[in-house]
Amino acid sequence: MSGFRTTPNLGPELDRVYPAMPFWDAQLGVSSGGVSTAEASYRLGNVEMGSDGGEYIWVKASADIAATATTGTQVTITFPAYTVATGAGGFFTPVNTAILTGQFFHVRRGAYNAVPA
Repeated sequence: MSGFRTTPNLGPELDRVYPAMPFWDAQLGVSSGGVSTAEASYRLGNVEMGSDGGEYIWVKASADIAATATTGTQVTITFPAYTVATGAGGFFTPVNTAILTGQFFHVRRGAYNAVPA
């Protein structure tokens, strides 16, 4: 369990995987100069703090990532695209969750079920 976000942003759950970029702005009537916003306000690279003390970063999978129980699967972030693939980057996917190429989710800095890095 990742806990819940403690930063005051509207956005996706910290431990859920989304098949497409979630978009709340249109439903809330958010616009720029009277024109509906074409780009989601929640963007790749957004950083959130969880109630568990962990730091979470919003990313997109650039390859399929296998599930790993207890800690999540370790991944590496490619900057500035904020895409991830299995690697030794010190960030972890949600616990026991397989992720497909193109899906969106938060990675945690440091393993799940461990003291935040």
